[in-house]
Amino acid sequence: MNKAKFVKEITVIDPDSKGEVELSVYNHENGGMFAMDSSFLDQVCRTNDDDRPIISDPFNDTEDEVLEEVLLFDTDIEFDSFNESKDIDSSEY
Repeated sequence: MNKAKFVKEITVIDPDSKGEVELSVYNHENGGMFAMDSSFLDQVCRTNDDDRPIISDPFNDTEDEVLEEVLLFDTDIEFDSFNESKDIDSSEY
């Protein structure tokens, strides 16, 4: 499982509804950046035992048969101190 840390929340205008949408911007451990609708993270997203959101990895190679996931962190401290040796079994969530 990969991980990503929160960078900031931004507001954009939805081109269809013309309404404001809050996006949470994350920095992936591979160096890439991505943003997701903040309401999706609040309402729909699965979480681990520590209530950290887990999403499908947006940088996953589509040719892979195994779906990669990303664990999202709110702070640098949580991101840096996460015990990578801890075995994360996505079937638990």
